[in-house]
Amino acid sequence: PHHALNFNPSRQLTHRHQNVYMMPGVVVNMFLLRLLSAGAFLALVRPEELWQPAEKEHSRSCPWDCLVFVQMWPGSFCVALGRKLECVLPRNADRWTIHGLWPSNVVQCCPYWHLFRSDLADLMPELTQYWPTFTNLSNFQFWEKEWQKHGTCAGCAETLNSPNKYFQASLSLHAKYSIDRAFQRGAIIPSCVRSYQLNTFRKVLRPLLGDQYELQCITDTQERQVLVQIKVSIYSNFSTGCIRKPSDYSPYKPCKGQRLIFYFPPNQANPRNPCP
Repeated sequence: PHHALNFNPSRQLTHRHQNVYMMPGVVVNMFLLRLLSAGAFLALVRPEELWQPAEKEHSRSCPWDCLVFVQMWPGSFCVALGRKLECVLPRNADRWTIHGLWPSNVVQCCPYWHLFRSDLADLMPELTQYWPTFTNLSNFQFWEKEWQKHGTCAGCAETLNSPNKYFQASLSLHAKYSIDRAFQRGAIIPSCVRSYQLNTFRKVLRPLLGDQYELQCITDTQERQVLVQIKVSIYSNFSTGCIRKPSDYSPYKPCKGQRLIFYFPPNQANPRNPCP
Protein backbone atom coordinates (compact mmCIF):
# COMPACT_ATOMS: atom_id res chain seq x y z
CA PRO A 1 0.00 0.00 0.00
CA HIS A 2 2.82 2.38 0.81
CA HIS A 3 4.26 1.84 -2.69
CA ALA A 4 0.82 2.32 -4.26
CA LEU A 5 0.51 5.81 -2.71
CA ASN A 6 3.82 6.90 -4.37
CA PHE A 7 2.86 5.66 -7.81
CA ASN A 8 3.16 8.40 -10.50
CA PRO A 9 2.13 7.29 -14.04
CA SER A 10 3.76 10.21 -15.86
CA ARG A 11 6.99 9.77 -13.98
CA GLN A 12 6.92 6.05 -14.65
CA LEU A 13 6.30 6.72 -18.38
CA THR A 14 9.18 9.16 -18.54
CA HIS A 15 11.41 6.68 -16.84
CA ARG A 16 10.30 3.99 -19.25
CA HIS A 17 11.17 6.17 -22.30
CA GLN A 18 14.52 6.92 -20.80
CA ASN A 19 15.08 3.22 -20.46
CA VAL A 20 14.26 2.72 -24.13
CA TYR A 21 17.06 5.04 -25.14
CA MET A 22 19.36 3.52 -22.58
CA MET A 23 18.74 -0.02 -23.85
CA PRO A 24 21.32 -1.79 -26.03
CA GLY A 25 18.84 -1.67 -28.93
CA VAL A 26 19.04 2.13 -29.15
CA VAL A 27 20.29 1.97 -32.78
CA VAL A 28 17.20 0.01 -33.79
CA ASN A 29 14.89 2.49 -32.07
CA MET A 30 16.60 5.50 -33.71
CA PHE A 31 16.41 3.81 -37.10
CA LEU A 32 12.66 3.29 -36.69
CA LEU A 33 12.13 6.94 -35.74
CA ARG A 34 14.04 8.17 -38.78
CA LEU A 35 12.15 5.80 -41.03
CA LEU A 36 8.83 7.12 -39.71
CA SER A 37 10.01 10.72 -40.28
CA ALA A 38 11.04 9.92 -43.84
CA GLY A 39 7.68 8.32 -44.47
CA ALA A 40 5.87 11.44 -43.27
CA PHE A 41 8.03 13.60 -45.60
CA LEU A 42 7.31 11.39 -48.59
CA ALA A 43 3.62 11.57 -47.86
CA LEU A 44 3.77 15.38 -48.20
CA VAL A 45 5.89 15.52 -51.37
CA ARG A 46 4.84 14.19 -54.74
CA PRO A 47 7.19 11.46 -56.01
CA GLU A 48 7.80 13.21 -59.33
CA GLU A 49 9.17 16.23 -57.48
CA LEU A 50 11.89 14.10 -55.91
CA TRP A 51 13.18 12.65 -59.16
CA GLN A 52 13.10 15.69 -61.41
CA PRO A 53 16.36 15.92 -63.39
CA ALA A 54 18.53 18.97 -62.99
CA GLU A 55 17.59 21.61 -65.55
CA LYS A 56 20.00 23.88 -67.40
CA GLU A 57 22.64 25.25 -65.08
CA HIS A 58 21.51 28.88 -65.44
CA SER A 59 17.96 28.04 -64.37
CA ARG A 60 19.14 27.86 -60.75
CA SER A 61 19.64 31.60 -60.70
CA CYS A 62 17.73 32.97 -63.72
CA PRO A 63 13.95 33.41 -63.82
CA TRP A 64 13.89 32.73 -67.57
CA ASP A 65 14.55 29.84 -69.92
CA CYS A 66 14.91 31.57 -73.29
CA LEU A 67 16.28 34.78 -74.74
CA VAL A 68 14.48 36.58 -77.55
CA PHE A 69 16.74 38.36 -80.02
CA VAL A 70 14.74 41.04 -81.81
CA GLN A 71 15.59 42.79 -85.06
CA MET A 72 13.49 45.54 -86.62
CA TRP A 73 13.14 46.98 -90.09
CA PRO A 74 13.51 50.79 -90.29
CA GLY A 75 11.38 51.00 -93.45
CA SER A 76 8.20 50.24 -91.50
CA PHE A 77 9.14 51.00 -87.89
CA CYS A 78 7.58 54.47 -87.94
CA VAL A 79 4.31 53.38 -89.60
CA ALA A 80 2.78 52.45 -86.24
CA LEU A 81 4.86 54.76 -84.04
CA GLY A 82 2.80 56.81 -81.60
CA ARG A 83 2.57 60.55 -82.11
CA LYS A 84 4.26 61.19 -78.76
CA LEU A 85 7.59 60.28 -80.36
CA GLU A 86 9.16 61.93 -83.34
CA CYS A 87 10.34 59.55 -86.07
CA VAL A 88 13.84 60.17 -87.38
CA LEU A 89 15.39 57.91 -90.02
CA PRO A 90 19.07 58.55 -90.83
CA ARG A 91 20.18 58.27 -94.44
CA ASN A 92 21.99 55.01 -93.85
CA ALA A 93 18.91 53.30 -92.33
CA ASP A 94 18.77 50.61 -94.98
CA ARG A 95 19.51 47.44 -93.00
CA TRP A 96 17.89 45.37 -90.27
CA THR A 97 18.88 46.76 -86.89
CA ILE A 98 18.81 45.50 -83.32
CA HIS A 99 15.76 46.20 -81.21
CA GLY A 100 16.87 44.21 -78.20
CA LEU A 101 17.89 41.01 -76.46
CA TRP A 102 15.05 40.06 -74.15
CA PRO A 103 14.91 37.35 -71.50
CA SER A 104 11.53 35.70 -71.89
CA ASN A 105 8.56 36.80 -69.76
CA VAL A 106 10.46 38.95 -67.28
CA VAL A 107 11.39 42.65 -67.25
CA GLN A 108 13.04 45.30 -65.06
CA CYS A 109 14.84 42.99 -62.66
CA CYS A 110 17.15 45.51 -61.00
CA PRO A 111 16.32 49.24 -61.13
CA TYR A 112 19.59 50.12 -59.36
CA TRP A 113 21.87 48.49 -61.95
CA HIS A 114 22.54 51.53 -64.09
CA LEU A 115 24.14 51.78 -67.51
CA PHE A 116 27.03 54.19 -67.90
CA ARG A 117 28.65 55.45 -71.07
CA SER A 118 31.97 54.03 -69.89
CA ASP A 119 30.38 50.56 -70.01
CA LEU A 120 30.09 50.88 -73.79
CA ALA A 121 33.17 52.92 -74.63
CA ASP A 122 34.67 50.23 -76.88
CA LEU A 123 31.34 49.38 -78.52
CA MET A 124 29.98 52.81 -79.40
CA PRO A 125 30.83 52.80 -83.14
CA GLU A 126 29.23 49.38 -83.72
CA LEU A 127 26.21 50.12 -81.55
CA THR A 128 25.62 53.40 -83.38
CA GLN A 129 25.62 51.53 -86.69
CA TYR A 130 23.69 48.38 -85.79
CA TRP A 131 21.56 49.45 -82.80
CA PRO A 132 20.44 53.02 -83.60
CA THR A 133 17.33 54.79 -82.40
CA PHE A 134 14.74 56.01 -84.90
CA THR A 135 13.04 58.44 -82.54
CA ASN A 136 13.98 61.75 -80.94
CA LEU A 137 15.63 59.84 -78.10
CA SER A 138 19.40 59.67 -78.26
CA ASN A 139 21.07 56.36 -79.02
CA PHE A 140 22.32 56.11 -75.45
CA GLN A 141 18.83 56.76 -74.07
CA PHE A 142 17.53 53.92 -76.22
CA TRP A 143 20.27 51.57 -75.03
CA GLU A 144 19.68 52.66 -71.46
CA LYS A 145 15.97 51.80 -71.71
CA GLU A 146 16.78 48.39 -73.18
CA TRP A 147 19.34 47.70 -70.47
CA GLN A 148 17.03 48.68 -67.61
CA LYS A 149 14.06 46.74 -68.98
CA HIS A 150 15.79 43.63 -70.34
CA GLY A 151 19.55 43.69 -69.75
CA THR A 152 19.25 43.66 -65.97
CA CYS A 153 17.27 40.42 -66.24
CA ALA A 154 19.82 38.84 -68.56
CA GLY A 155 22.66 39.59 -66.12
CA CYS A 156 21.99 36.44 -64.11
CA ALA A 157 23.70 34.44 -66.89
CA GLU A 158 27.50 34.47 -66.80
CA THR A 159 27.76 35.27 -70.51
CA LEU A 160 25.63 38.40 -70.00
CA ASN A 161 26.56 39.48 -66.48
CA SER A 162 27.72 42.98 -67.36
CA PRO A 163 26.47 45.75 -69.67
CA ASN A 164 29.48 45.29 -71.93
CA LYS A 165 28.86 41.54 -72.28
CA TYR A 166 25.15 42.10 -72.90
CA PHE A 167 25.62 44.63 -75.70
CA GLN A 168 28.58 42.75 -77.19
CA ALA A 169 26.49 39.58 -77.31
CA SER A 170 23.71 41.48 -79.10
CA LEU A 171 26.14 42.72 -81.74
CA SER A 172 27.46 39.18 -82.24
CA LEU A 173 23.93 37.84 -82.61
CA HIS A 174 23.15 40.49 -85.21
CA ALA A 175 26.08 39.27 -87.28
CA LYS A 176 25.26 35.61 -86.71
CA TYR A 177 21.54 35.84 -87.49
CA SER A 178 21.75 38.33 -90.36
CA ILE A 179 18.29 38.99 -91.84
CA ASP A 180 19.82 41.18 -94.55
CA ARG A 181 22.03 38.35 -95.78
CA ALA A 182 19.19 35.81 -95.71
CA PHE A 183 16.85 38.09 -97.67
CA GLN A 184 19.51 38.86 -100.24
CA ARG A 185 20.04 35.15 -100.85
CA GLY A 186 16.30 34.61 -101.12
CA ALA A 187 15.79 37.55 -103.50
CA ILE A 188 13.45 39.32 -101.06
CA ILE A 189 13.80 43.04 -101.67
CA PRO A 190 11.94 46.06 -100.25
CA SER A 191 9.17 47.34 -102.49
CA CYS A 192 6.03 49.47 -102.39
CA VAL A 193 4.28 47.40 -105.05
CA ARG A 194 5.51 43.85 -104.63
CA SER A 195 4.22 41.69 -101.77
CA TYR A 196 5.15 38.25 -100.48
CA GLN A 197 3.53 35.14 -99.06
CA LEU A 198 4.38 34.29 -95.46
CA ASN A 199 5.80 30.95 -96.63
CA THR A 200 8.29 32.80 -98.82
CA PHE A 201 9.80 34.43 -95.75
CA ARG A 202 9.71 31.17 -93.81
CA LYS A 203 11.61 29.22 -96.47
CA VAL A 204 14.34 31.85 -96.47
CA LEU A 205 14.60 32.24 -92.70
CA ARG A 206 14.25 28.67 -91.48
CA PRO A 207 17.84 27.58 -92.38
CA LEU A 208 19.13 30.59 -90.44
CA LEU A 209 16.75 30.84 -87.47
CA GLY A 210 15.40 27.31 -87.06
CA ASP A 211 11.76 26.79 -86.08
CA GLN A 212 11.39 29.07 -83.05
CA TYR A 213 11.04 32.52 -84.56
CA GLU A 214 8.23 34.95 -85.30
CA LEU A 215 7.61 37.47 -88.05
CA GLN A 216 5.69 40.47 -86.75
CA CYS A 217 3.61 42.86 -88.79
CA ILE A 218 1.67 46.09 -88.55
CA THR A 219 -1.27 47.38 -90.59
CA ASP A 220 -0.88 50.72 -92.37
CA THR A 221 -3.57 53.27 -93.23
CA GLN A 222 -4.36 51.38 -96.44
CA GLU A 223 -4.93 48.14 -94.51
CA ARG A 224 -1.77 46.57 -95.90
CA GLN A 225 0.04 44.01 -93.76
CA VAL A 226 3.63 45.24 -93.39
CA LEU A 227 6.63 43.35 -92.00
CA VAL A 228 8.29 45.31 -89.19
CA GLN A 229 10.09 42.95 -86.80
CA ILE A 230 11.55 39.45 -86.47
CA LYS A 231 12.05 37.70 -83.13
CA VAL A 232 14.11 34.54 -82.73
CA SER A 233 14.06 32.46 -79.56
CA ILE A 234 17.47 31.26 -78.40
CA TYR A 235 19.08 29.49 -75.45
CA SER A 236 21.50 31.16 -73.07
CA ASN A 237 24.35 29.72 -75.17
CA PHE A 238 22.87 31.67 -78.13
CA SER A 239 21.78 28.63 -80.15
CA THR A 240 18.32 28.58 -81.72
CA GLY A 241 15.37 26.36 -80.87
CA CYS A 242 14.42 27.44 -77.36
CA ILE A 243 10.66 27.04 -76.86
CA ARG A 244 9.28 29.97 -74.89
CA LYS A 245 5.92 30.89 -73.50
CA PRO A 246 4.12 33.56 -75.55
CA SER A 247 4.07 37.08 -74.15
CA ASP A 248 2.28 40.33 -74.95
CA TYR A 249 5.20 42.70 -74.45
CA SER A 250 5.43 43.63 -78.13
CA PRO A 251 3.00 46.11 -79.71
CA TYR A 252 3.31 44.19 -82.97
CA LYS A 253 1.36 41.07 -83.92
CA PRO A 254 2.37 37.85 -85.70
CA CYS A 255 2.07 38.16 -89.48
CA LYS A 256 -1.00 36.37 -90.84
CA GLY A 257 -0.46 33.68 -93.43
CA GLN A 258 -3.77 34.27 -95.21
CA ARG A 259 -2.76 37.82 -96.18
CA LEU A 260 0.03 39.12 -98.40
CA ILE A 261 2.95 40.81 -96.63
CA PHE A 262 4.60 44.02 -97.78
CA TYR A 263 8.25 44.81 -97.14
CA PHE A 264 8.48 48.59 -97.48
CA PRO A 265 11.69 50.40 -98.41
CA PRO A 266 12.87 53.13 -96.01
CA ASN A 267 11.57 56.60 -96.80
CA GLN A 268 13.49 59.25 -94.87
CA ALA A 269 11.24 62.04 -96.17
CA ASN A 270 8.02 60.36 -95.05
CA PRO A 271 8.87 57.55 -92.61
CA ARG A 272 5.34 57.25 -91.18
CA ASN A 273 3.88 56.60 -94.63
CA PRO A 274 6.73 55.26 -96.76
CA CYS A 275 4.49 53.89 -99.54
CA PRO A 276 1.53 56.27 -100.02
